[in-house]
Amino acid sequence: MDDIRVLVSIDFGTTYSGFAYVHKENQEIVVVNYSWPGKEGVPKAPTALQYDEEYKKVTSWGNLALEEDPDEVPDDTEGQRPRPVELFKLHISNLSKKELPWLPPQLRYTKAIEDYLTQMRKLIQVTLERRWPTIKFPQQVGFVLTIPAEWPPHTTKVMRECAYKAGLLPSLNSQQLEFTTEPEAAALHCLSVIKEHNLQPNDSFLVADCGGGTVDLTLRKLLPENKLSEITERVGDLCGSTFVDKEFLHWLGRKVGFQALAKLKTDNYGQMQYLVQRFFCTRIKFKFSGEKKDYRTLKLNLQQFCPSLPQYVVDEIKEQMEEAGWILKVDYETVKGMFDPVIDRIINLIDDQLKNSSEKNCSAMFLVGGFSESPYLLRKVKETFEHQVPIIAVPAVPIAAIVRGAITYGLNVDNDIVPDRVLKWTYGIEVCRPWA
Repeated sequence: MDDIRVLVSIDFGTTYSGFAYVHKENQEIVVVNYSWPGKEGVPKAPTALQYDEEYKKVTSWGNLALEEDPDEVPDDTEGQRPRPVELFKLHISNLSKKELPWLPPQLRYTKAIEDYLTQMRKLIQVTLERRWPTIKFPQQVGFVLTIPAEWPPHTTKVMRECAYKAGLLPSLNSQQLEFTTEPEAAALHCLSVIKEHNLQPNDSFLVADCGGGTVDLTLRKLLPENKLSEITERVGDLCGSTFVDKEFLHWLGRKVGFQALAKLKTDNYGQMQYLVQRFFCTRIKFKFSGEKKDYRTLKLNLQQFCPSLPQYVVDEIKEQMEEAGWILKVDYETVKGMFDPVIDRIINLIDDQLKNSSEKNCSAMFLVGGFSESPYLLRKVKETFEHQVPIIAVPAVPIAAIVRGAITYGLNVDNDIVPDRVLKWTYGIEVCRPWA
């Protein structure tokens, strides 16, 4: 490990992934990657892969694997691309088989993870070689991979094997790879902003990592010398921002028919993603504050955003939609109904964590992750907990909190920066006296 010159953190997320890096001789300059195939200026790329028809070779990844602008797709190629693969990370989790996301039968989830990490490895290698041409990759590069808090013990084994096969490690059991949980990385990132809120040693604070797929919570106590201890066991749930997207699609299915939507998903997945990202996320989800006075009813023109959908709509629904000019109105109550089931689960998660704390008071709450930038989520959290927690804040660039915190962990892995943790399991031996 003495030969490690550069440290890289990877946030391999359910819906989005990112990485950051730092040279060990200049530890104050942590660089978050903002350059991705098909997109510049964002700290994460979609955790998605586009394969060939046999699902053997990756043809594109990240942003290029998902949404298709209907105006930019040639007519002769429309519908010919195989459906992209995404959400494959969830196959490591404790979800039941019914709840697991779709994967083509010929593709194992471990192969999808390996393939995605391979694409990231290529980008990381090019990025590092551009900055430091003499760095030997991967021999002189250390990695920190973040994992969800509530996932099964074999998660690290799966991720280590995939990282090795992707070319991130020189050997399977290499000590150049460390793991930390996503909420712990988020908490370590918050160490850098604690000074802004005048927190003192022995003050406790809660970190809610609100991502695309999962929401992970951790309650920590600030110790002297800028260290942390863990107060309660880390908890998490599948209630991230993509579940709001699912509510939008469920609403759309009620309007045009679920069979039509299923057919669109199978035959024109890129168009469906374009509809979700360019209409719902850009025009509604990212801006929605929950205040009725701030919201203006929008018209969704399906022929503009999803021109392939009308061909799948049948019977009375088709007649109704043709009469309406294939335009749907998206009003305030409809959007609120998409957010509320997801946000209520997050509120309950936070409430349980605070109730289970051995500390009487929680001094601050920090929301990080991409979903934390939702004005409505922040408003609901403040309304619910402002009388319990005096400081509720969103740090700058919260979507990059995990990769930044993982770098902090990697740089201090030998310094015991988190000296106390709450064990997930305890082990004992039951002994019985011989019966005489």
